[in-house]
Amino acid sequence: MCGIAGILSAAPRQREWFDARIAPMTQSLVHRGPDASGLWTSDLVSFGHRRLSIIDLSDAGRQPMHDDTGRFTLVYNGELYNYQDLRRELTARGCRFQSQTDSEVLLYAYREWGADALARFNGMWAFAIWDASKHELFAARDRAGKKPFYYTRDANGTLWFASEVKAFAAIGIRFGLEPQAAFDFLSQGTYGHLHGKGFFSGVEQLPAAHCMTVRPGERPAVRRYWELPVVRRQDRLPYDDAFRRRFRELLEDAVRVRLRADVPVGATLSGGLDSSAIVGIVDRHTGGAPIHIFTSLYPNSRYDETPYFEALVATLKQPIIHRVTPPASDLRPDILRVLDHQEEPFGDTSILAHFHLMRAAREAGVPVILSGQGGDELLFGYPSMVHAYLGDLLGRGHPVRAWREARLWMAGANVRARGVFTAAVAHAIPLGVRDTLRRPYVHGLSATVSSSLRRRVSLSRFEIDSRRDSLGDYAAQVFTRFAIPHLVHYDDRNAMAFSIEGRMPFLDHRLVDLLFAADYEALVKYGTTKRVLREAFADVLPNVIRQRRDKVGFHTPLASWLRSELSWIRSTIDDDHIDALGVSDAAQIRLHIAALQCGDDRSALPVWRSFVLHLWAERFGVSLVGSNETPRRVAA
Repeated sequence: MCGIAGILSAAPRQREWFDARIAPMTQSLVHRGPDASGLWTSDLVSFGHRRLSIIDLSDAGRQPMHDDTGRFTLVYNGELYNYQDLRRELTARGCRFQSQTDSEVLLYAYREWGADALARFNGMWAFAIWDASKHELFAARDRAGKKPFYYTRDANGTLWFASEVKAFAAIGIRFGLEPQAAFDFLSQGTYGHLHGKGFFSGVEQLPAAHCMTVRPGERPAVRRYWELPVVRRQDRLPYDDAFRRRFRELLEDAVRVRLRADVPVGATLSGGLDSSAIVGIVDRHTGGAPIHIFTSLYPNSRYDETPYFEALVATLKQPIIHRVTPPASDLRPDILRVLDHQEEPFGDTSILAHFHLMRAAREAGVPVILSGQGGDELLFGYPSMVHAYLGDLLGRGHPVRAWREARLWMAGANVRARGVFTAAVAHAIPLGVRDTLRRPYVHGLSATVSSSLRRRVSLSRFEIDSRRDSLGDYAAQVFTRFAIPHLVHYDDRNAMAFSIEGRMPFLDHRLVDLLFAADYEALVKYGTTKRVLREAFADVLPNVIRQRRDKVGFHTPLASWLRSELSWIRSTIDDDHIDALGVSDAAQIRLHIAALQCGDDRSALPVWRSFVLHLWAERFGVSLVGSNETPRRVAA
């Protein structure tokens, strides 16, 4: 796990020119790799690397790394969980290794199979390889986009890439605010991933499951190398004993391979189904060895998951418990630090709970953390995905079954019938039609957005894939555009802020492939979500957890905190700042602040979104693209 940076010049340059740029880029990523650093430069290319040592802690794992011919040079961030299997295969083909690292395995796998090696990898990665013979750079990002890879080109055709945007800022590259990302965030709380545009204009992010090749001075050629399975409804895998066994085998193996490390490994635990299953599997695979468990609990509150947490802990052999309770006040220092690491505004202060867990892991000396992240997205754990399932039943002419499922689900989830059926009816409408019908609704959500910004953006939300049924298309977009891109972004940035490697067994691509080919009854049935997880791991999950229907997660009291910081908020989004950035409506913001002050919690989110966006823009020196004050980008 590391930080990477690189430069591909359009024409040969002196070493001094490269060194003056690659060194500060690499140094800006020291939090991603505090254990070692390395630089390498040729006449066209310069690579920088910051290392977090996880596998083979010796100097043999230093990067940039070269193959034994000197033709290929690698800079890599990530982990290949199946590197031992690949190493044996490559050894049989004549490769000779100098280290025990997965990095060297990746390098030789690319030398042996080229881009086809990506299909053999199980893990998370963002890497670049320079082929000195072909004068070609190859880069790739893992299937779920767990590890980041940003790049930009200057006016001279030079390509710059790095794990974080701050590496570009370290050498004087500046960017504007992307209008679509600002609109999506302010109006809907969604992130730059929705339309494939991040918050920084002029910065591209290599999409998840994509790779690219680029030659000096040329534009990158980007292509997809993997996609979610496209399975017709009648061809979906039946939900039966064989399916449950296969699901269990894959999840257990996903955990097993993610326990490989030459440093201590721990896990987060909330008391929910997903994290409880992961921790329970870890306990079985560690042979009774002590397990570091990190949890964020809120005793005696409506968010309290202590009884569920304690029920799971009681089944563990040797748990070492680290309880973290984020402060309810004085969040200002953490908000600023999280903002600097996230490099984009975030939806609410609940992200701070995860931030504190990662801090606790570092303080405990546990640099690898497993989590249950991704389970909700894959197993229909969110209410919106249940609504989509009910809408699918309605749309296919099964109202009685939809009513029965909805009634059972509402009884366990403690939600209101009116909201459920309104959402279900909306999901019964085909995605393309719904996208058109919901545009006035999206426009209504954008009351706090400036009129000039509304005129410059798209109100669409979905990208229709006609190969899939409507429910499958929605689930695919949750994975590729809505929830997963945001999830992996915030998890990676919070973890790497403390030099922690976060591992997510639920995002193992074998498990993803299985679940996207499954009959929907494996996910929702009899008003119960995550059906296959509950049934396949009935002997691992205590009944009190297996039977729970509510969803809590990590929370912080946003509205009360905002009221305690109104002076900071008003100074950050006063009329002058709003006019300068040009994305918010000052009158609407003032109304929401006044309502919040009078006790209306409904104004918390619009106030927060405008506040944190302006705070982010101020800290990164960003202004709206196309404004008269700031150019689109200042070249390095």
